[in-house]
Amino acid sequence: MGEGKNMAFGNYPEKSWSHSRDQIFQECPRKYYYHYYGAHNGWRNDAPQEAQTVYRLKNLLNLYLYFGETLHSVAEMYINHWEQKSIGYMREELYHRIRNLLNQAFKESLDPEQWWEAPKRRKMFAEMYYAKERELPKHAVGEIKKRMDVCLDHFLQCTSLHEVIRNPEYRLVESERLNTFFVQGNKVYVKLDALYRHEDGQYVIIDWKTGLEDERIEEQLQLYAYYLHEVQGVPLEKIEIRTEYLLAEKCQKDTVDGRGVEAIEQKIVDSAAEMDLMLVDPQGNQPRPIGDFRPALEARSCRYCNYRQVCTVQHR
Repeated sequence: MGEGKNMAFGNYPEKSWSHSRDQIFQECPRKYYYHYYGAHNGWRNDAPQEAQTVYRLKNLLNLYLYFGETLHSVAEMYINHWEQKSIGYMREELYHRIRNLLNQAFKESLDPEQWWEAPKRRKMFAEMYYAKERELPKHAVGEIKKRMDVCLDHFLQCTSLHEVIRNPEYRLVESERLNTFFVQGNKVYVKLDALYRHEDGQYVIIDWKTGLEDERIEEQLQLYAYYLHEVQGVPLEKIEIRTEYLLAEKCQKDTVDGRGVEAIEQKIVDSAAEMDLMLVDPQGNQPRPIGDFRPALEARSCRYCNYRQVCTVQHR
């Protein structure tokens, strides 16, 4: 297949921590096992059939999350274009970009055989993979169409676009870059949607959200500030975080103090230790048997899980 040629070929994946990894672990340890251990090496032709299947299920797309990805991609495209040429894109250009990405993913989802052969290069919506008629739910399609208009309009009108991105006193530091750093021996991954620096030394982190408000976002914001403070040495009082809720047309501005940084550091340490309890060999990241990873406690977690094809413990 050749898709995993740049990925590790060890018996077990690299040990690390991220906010999304913690969310999966807290939601359903069984799902966590499939996502990080069951799918490992599944891109290889000589891998066990179960691993190949789980790896493909891992690559299934959720329609709402993929819409969020497309919005992030056009936001990044807009930011970089403005940074280079001080010119933005017209709304129609961005709209067609989002629509074309969604339509292409839909077309590819009609051919499961092609997707099975190249699950990293082709798209497959989970909603279509598990549907008898290979169709997207009509209510979901209607909701995405509405969100396309609302989120795109609010992106072009949002506070951060006008106060930060188009302000010559701010310069882009990074956008959608995957960074790593260590917290008490734990390798941590973090990715900021956009990071800007004002000429007076003030930093602004911008986070785009295309869905509903979520209380768990606070931990994510603390992680961003922790990374900027600990790794790049930025004083906490010089960090502002803007969460742009595009669906609700709301810009939430936050700062993080020393207690917030201490809280997220403790969160990382405690969460990593909890994950380690599910390992036979913490040093080699070898997991305990799948049966030791309990399933989700809530039925709704199973209803839309990518791994419901292979999971033997599901809420009915």
